[in-house]
Amino acid sequence: MSFEEHFFGPGNRLRWDAIASGRLPLDTQRRLGPFLEEFRKNLPYVLLPRVDQDGRVEWYVLCSSARACRLARDELRAFLGQSYSDFEGRPPDLDPTDPVDAAVLASYPGTAFKVEVPDRDLLEHARERLRLLMQVRQERPTRTRSVPRAVGRILRDFEYALLAGDVVTASDLIKELRSAGHLDALNLLFLEVRRLAVGFEWRGILSLPGLDALLRIRRPRRVTEAIISAVFNTYLAEFVPDVQASAAIDRFRAELAPRFSSLYRSKEGLRGLDVAVSFMVSAVASDPQRFAVAESILADATLIPPVELNFINALAGLLRRPDSGRRVELSDAAAAFSIGDLDSAFAIAVAQPASFRRTAILLRCAREIGTLEVAGVALEAARGISLDELPKLETSASLRSALEYLQELVATPVDGSQMADAVPRNWAEWLQRLNRDQSWSSAVAVAEAGAVEWSRDELRKDAVQIQLCADLLLAERSPGAQVALRNATPYLIEFVVTDEPDARLMPLYDSLFLLLCVDADLSVAQVTQIARICAARLQIGLSASDYTATVRQLSDAIAAVETPAVLDVALEVFELLIVSACPNSTERFEFAVKLGNLMKRWFRRADQTQFLLFNSLALDVDAPTIAASREEVDKADGQSAPLWAGLSGKAIALYSLQESALRRAASIIERLTGARVGRFSDHVGGSPALRSAAMTSDVFVLATSAAKHSATTFIQDRRPKDAVTLFARGQGSASLVQALRDHVLQRRSLSSLV
Repeated sequence: MSFEEHFFGPGNRLRWDAIASGRLPLDTQRRLGPFLEEFRKNLPYVLLPRVDQDGRVEWYVLCSSARACRLARDELRAFLGQSYSDFEGRPPDLDPTDPVDAAVLASYPGTAFKVEVPDRDLLEHARERLRLLMQVRQERPTRTRSVPRAVGRILRDFEYALLAGDVVTASDLIKELRSAGHLDALNLLFLEVRRLAVGFEWRGILSLPGLDALLRIRRPRRVTEAIISAVFNTYLAEFVPDVQASAAIDRFRAELAPRFSSLYRSKEGLRGLDVAVSFMVSAVASDPQRFAVAESILADATLIPPVELNFINALAGLLRRPDSGRRVELSDAAAAFSIGDLDSAFAIAVAQPASFRRTAILLRCAREIGTLEVAGVALEAARGISLDELPKLETSASLRSALEYLQELVATPVDGSQMADAVPRNWAEWLQRLNRDQSWSSAVAVAEAGAVEWSRDELRKDAVQIQLCADLLLAERSPGAQVALRNATPYLIEFVVTDEPDARLMPLYDSLFLLLCVDADLSVAQVTQIARICAARLQIGLSASDYTATVRQLSDAIAAVETPAVLDVALEVFELLIVSACPNSTERFEFAVKLGNLMKRWFRRADQTQFLLFNSLALDVDAPTIAASREEVDKADGQSAPLWAGLSGKAIALYSLQESALRRAASIIERLTGARVGRFSDHVGGSPALRSAAMTSDVFVLATSAAKHSATTFIQDRRPKDAVTLFARGQGSASLVQALRDHVLQRRSLSSLV
């Protein structure tokens, strides 16, 4: 039964069957009609009447959120007050044993109240006042001005979105930054490059209008990393499977070096297989060859997959070993710097005796390389400059600029007169400095660099450091430091929350989870990361008490966002709770009840896929009574059916390591589209069925966070160029279906512009 049938049912003389069939007296229809019309709209709050058997009238105020509830109370006091009702601003509690109250509690938990008009002589006056309230609300101009969020808060959500592979949210956040005028065109371009890289849109990166200008300036390391991956996947990847080393060298020299040489000045601080292979090609193709860079790549050969390793070894066979008997001097460092080989220049200079010229080379290299380790070495050399040579440093604009940048990067002066003693080497040192230094303006930048440079293995092996970090995360600090910590949290999550959770890091997972949950300014992107940390904790295992607290905190965080955009994340969390060990099934059931109520609250904004997923998940916890009603699904169905029609008869393939998520997603997609859906969970690529699906499917959806690199690479390498490949944001069925839904919506939006 729908909410309307429950509300206008037992306990209310106004009955839904009479309303729906038009059997109410015409006068009653006239008085009730405007309120029913308002109820069907997606408004912050609506009003519906209840008439008891004795003729007593109560008005129920049904609010979409706690904020709307506060607004409704203020406006009702203004339009009714105590002149027409018993309303004093403190609404009475609803009675769960009363059938009408129970219906309201089920659909509007904590966000509904009622107002009684005790004097029957004032019933018409009160109704007219409420009708006037609706009219004024309708005529009130729409507020189009929004309060811009702090740029750090938006960038934090951007980093969260990239961690989740959520290119849609990332795009929306770039638009928010652009419309608010927070960032200039260059910084917005940096963000756009990173967004496109997360979506594997390599040709999109290389076709950006401002790319050539971007190649000529100093860039963030993550942006350089993204462009290198774009160049590799567009121009070099085709040579890897068949080990065409010479052909790759020829193309690099003829087509890539003239335009993209600035990308390969330094490999320090860059990560990824694409980067390693690209720098190996660059090292061999350069003249002179960069033997030191090639050696550093070969030193990590155990971390490189077999196909790429064969290609790298073939490239190594084309190296000409330098004359080992020749003495390397500081002039060689200067020569390497002049041709853009920063890594060799720095390595040579470090090995030379202290001198002003050596320090100058180190400072210039460190300024361009931009890593914490290199900055620390250069600053140490700068401290050794004699008083006689100090004027040379101060009179050189480039050296002075480099020194000031490096000092700001690693730390501010502790006492206002001298440089800080050391660059942070791990998260414990970073947190300690953050908590004591209230003016550390580069704290977030250092955290971003540290997430790449600091050692995970060192942290995992040090139980004392793990516990220290966990304690420091929840320690007291200044408001400014707290903001810096929250803005740096995406980089800490990137560092500690990997695809394979480590039980040794459980104290850190616990502190991170709590830190994010108690944030007063939650967003959908942040709740997504809360769910990710929760998944790691559940995989390791929680006690019954910890499980109970975790589920309640998850539920509170989801409710606090107060937007229907959180429904996909909430469904992902629900599925996570179902597939994970459950030491408290009652608490999980309560989560399902609350999510069901949330679905009902937002049913006008939810779509059919979300209702179908919710129903399927609810049945898994033996809670069919909380599944969304058939009427609500039908309401969404009316809009969803045309949306999916374009996929009818298509071949759709899904890939994830979570087989239960595959089954659930496939069932829903088949119901929605009538398409043929194939499911794959190969741990490695190569099976004939997966090969065939990769080559022939019209649409392939991959849950990359639940997948193995070899399998996803196998799929991507065999996809036709005009075929659609989608990447799900999470591991569950909700993410798989959402990726397909977003694709359909985007395609419909583009077709409407034609």
